[in-house]
Amino acid sequence: MTTVTGGSPVPGGHTAEHPPEAGDAFCRLLLGETMVSSGGYWEDGEELAGTLDEAQERKLDRFVELAGAGGARRVLDLGCGWGTLLNRLTVVHGVEHAVGLTHSPLQARFAAGFGNPRISARVEDWQDHVPDGPYDAAFGINTLEQVVPAGAARDERAARYRAFFTTVGAALRPGARLVLHILTAQVPRADDRGPAADLAFLRRAGHPFPTGHIPRLHEVVQGADGSFDVLDVVDEYASYARACRAWLQRLARCRDVAVVLAGEDVVARYERGLGILACALEDRILCNVRVTAVRR
Repeated sequence: MTTVTGGSPVPGGHTAEHPPEAGDAFCRLLLGETMVSSGGYWEDGEELAGTLDEAQERKLDRFVELAGAGGARRVLDLGCGWGTLLNRLTVVHGVEHAVGLTHSPLQARFAAGFGNPRISARVEDWQDHVPDGPYDAAFGINTLEQVVPAGAARDERAARYRAFFTTVGAALRPGARLVLHILTAQVPRADDRGPAADLAFLRRAGHPFPTGHIPRLHEVVQGADGSFDVLDVVDEYASYARACRAWLQRLARCRDVAVVLAGEDVVARYERGLGILACALEDRILCNVRVTAVRR
């Protein structure tokens, strides 16, 4: 059976249950059937909202390929969200068992609804996870943004990133790959007061927007050093910006239903937040970096 286990606090010290207004019905309306809240891979000429699910599945399949996870015995998804990748790993890519970690009991219950005996969605923090055996691959899709609390000092950030990669590395067999998708911040410019205020709104707004420290790429690379060798780094800012635009299109088309499900204030918050996030990516204030690394 799909398992749902007990919870733990997130790095910021608060419970990570999704707010009631961000229930699965509202999230399905916003995110589509795949329920994936990260950048997708669209092909030229595709209409964003109309092919959102295909774009997300295409992205997930590419990540599985990069991780060499097809046919693997055991795979870990750090921040598994609604469980779509877990299910796809086992149903489409022949993985024997996929374990996902989430801070949200709501998401874990949703993943249990797949009825897939080859997946386990656990309400558990990465630092508390004790694997039953070594994993053959791991994924962290927009997970690293939650590892360090917003406002943490430089030394604390460095220590937490190093702890993350050390812990994940210990859970993987030597030679196993880790694929990450990470929002990263550019070095701020002198005229960035406006964008800084917008990004602060995203943190206050919460899910699905970044609530912890948005790292710089060098912080990630330095944290991984010693546990992983970085094989590839690709900035996929456009894929995340397109996803934001697709979600906004879906929200606009079903706005009346969204308001019934979540209320006017919540819908307006998502509209503003997704618009800010899309612009921040398009203007390169934020990047969305895909990192492929191999465990030493």
